[in-house]
Amino acid sequence: MSFQKTVLIFEPDASGHHPGYLYHLLIHFLNEKYDFRLAVLVNPDFFEKHPAIIQNTSAENIEWLSTSETTYNDWKNSKSDVIKRAKLEWTICAEYAKNLQAIHILMMYFDHLQLACLTEQKPICPISGILFRPTLVNYPVNSVKEKISFWRKYLLLKAILHRKALSTLFCLDPFAVDFIQQNWRSDKVKFLPDPVQVYPNKKSIRLIKEELGITESKKVFLIFGHLDDRKGISTVMDTFAKLSDGKAKDVCLLIVGPWDAQEKSLFEQKLAVLQQKNSVQVITRNHFVADEDIQSFFEVSDYILALYQKHIGMSAIMVRAASAQKPLITFNYGLMGKITAEKQLGLLIDEAIEDDFQHKLEALLNSNSQIGNQKSMKEFADLNQAKNYAKVILDSF
Repeated sequence: MSFQKTVLIFEPDASGHHPGYLYHLLIHFLNEKYDFRLAVLVNPDFFEKHPAIIQNTSAENIEWLSTSETTYNDWKNSKSDVIKRAKLEWTICAEYAKNLQAIHILMMYFDHLQLACLTEQKPICPISGILFRPTLVNYPVNSVKEKISFWRKYLLLKAILHRKALSTLFCLDPFAVDFIQQNWRSDKVKFLPDPVQVYPNKKSIRLIKEELGITESKKVFLIFGHLDDRKGISTVMDTFAKLSDGKAKDVCLLIVGPWDAQEKSLFEQKLAVLQQKNSVQVITRNHFVADEDIQSFFEVSDYILALYQKHIGMSAIMVRAASAQKPLITFNYGLMGKITAEKQLGLLIDEAIEDDFQHKLEALLNSNSQIGNQKSMKEFADLNQAKNYAKVILDSF
């Protein structure tokens, strides 16, 4: 089959969530019939870090392209300068789109490209982008610094929606989408589900607990993901250390994921203190976990901890917890707090109230009552399936 029309997808970052977002998009594209081809532009390190993604998506209607080593080095050197990085990425996209005679450009991470959208020359074709962290609603603005930041982002976002070059802005925050559509009367912004591919767990809960060494009667609290200072691990350790030994003996803290070196050192200090205070069981599995194996850790747990510090945006942890029908414990801040409350996904902690986490933790251990609405959890998990995310984007071209 011959494909005449080309859509250029640009993803310069090979770390974190970026490869997963790209992979889900390409797999859905291959499973459906679209009358265009995809040219996927990445940096050279993507080929080194994610050969399986390249292999699994090799097809006549997907062309993988790499920037040059010189361009890649320029990009790495510009990462600390948002304006310089944005200008470079915009220029790269425009050049490749021209050479490919692309009909559309999709920029997989648009947050830092908004200023470039206003100031740089328009490419030969329309562009779309994914906006991960708008702060229009649900983020308190208190200090002068926060107010300046809010209005800078507010005015910039409003301005780019009037740019003819911008076709569609995909946004993971449904409340921000509602705000823009109602208050700015713009139809360029579309809600985008957060793509999570949940693979079924093949082992029994009893067997998983045996392999991990979890005592059957314990309540399991899970911290999952890249373990850095954003995860709130210190807060969890300090709070668990305050439990009486009578309650602590019934608790297991399961920490899964690769460590940030500095956070690991701090954790070890906190662990030594915790072990002196009570008998909370702490189990770590500190390595990268393949997608196919992730869900077993959620299903073996009773509560999912997502105590991110002042977190902006979504988290796949929310979707995985909902899919496993396990209550999320998170702060009443930002998008995560708003969705958790509205969708009844779990328990909210108020940072403004001293020892609120400790009091609610003790209440959980004293009660067997159900936390969260399981029907709503399922609906939320179903909404955020990877295929729904991919369909929203691909159907828009």
